[in-house]
Amino acid sequence: MTKLQIISKQWSLIYDLLLFNKGESERTLEDIEQDMDMLEFHCRKYAGADDEELMM
Repeated sequence: MTKLQIISKQWSLIYDLLLFNKGESERTLEDIEQDMDMLEFHCRKYAGADDEELMM
């Protein structure tokens, strides 16, 4: 998963949580949590890396 895909998925999860909080979501909290766990897994490869954009 690329950084852009991770950011896109983060925004998707934010909206899922907002809809869940309003009671308007078709997804369960467990579904959302599974997606969050998957996203965290994909973020691990960037955890120790230097961010090239900050170096410019």
